[in-house]
Amino acid sequence: MKNKNLIWGLFFILAGVALILDRTGLLGSVSVWSVVISLLLVPVIVTSVRHLNFWGIFFPMAIMAILFDETLGIEKFTPWPVLGAALLLSVGFSFFFPYRYRFTQSKWTTHTTDNPAWDKSSDNGEYVRIDAKFSGCTKYITSKVLKRVDISCRYSGMEVYFDSADMAGNEVELNVDVLCGGVELYIPKNWGIKVEAGCVLGGIEQPNGSFEEKEKTLIIKGRARIAGIDIEYV
Repeated sequence: MKNKNLIWGLFFILAGVALILDRTGLLGSVSVWSVVISLLLVPVIVTSVRHLNFWGIFFPMAIMAILFDETLGIEKFTPWPVLGAALLLSVGFSFFFPYRYRFTQSKWTTHTTDNPAWDKSSDNGEYVRIDAKFSGCTKYITSKVLKRVDISCRYSGMEVYFDSADMAGNEVELNVDVLCGGVELYIPKNWGIKVEAGCVLGGIEQPNGSFEEKEKTLIIKGRARIAGIDIEYV
């Protein structure tokens, strides 16, 4: 909380300074709003570097390049070549540094080999792991004591059926890592759905009634990038 207060405090101070400099003409042809937007993007880049989130590094940098293209003399590279380069760089570096090595347990569930959940993974056990890369995948989960599911879907299509599953308690954690793919989840009607996952150029579509309070809840965490997750009740 203290770090966030410090960041926001610095942002407003620097934004105020930019407004004054703009009135004095010291910013030249640079728009004050370009400066303000760039100040907002800097914390995103810093946080993304910390977690090796390449989408949060290259796309903000591309936006800043577009904002200052005249000043930098790079008009011929904006906007689409810069955005295309950001996309390709994000995808390329993501291959070198897979998701499982980049996020910490405090925010995202890590997929390391020493994770006991992965060692116990089975279709009818407490933990289930599903992977797909450059392929199609259909998975039927039959566990009656389900606690957690980890999904990794890259450049693939995936269907996961939970209609024959049941929870060990009142909650199941679903960790998703979807990149350039589509995932369809088929959930029992008596489960509530709580979405805590982040999306970059993607989205998660929930069915009607999923926001209602129910005895059992599926909590979706993780991230979808250039991807879609469709949830349906069965």
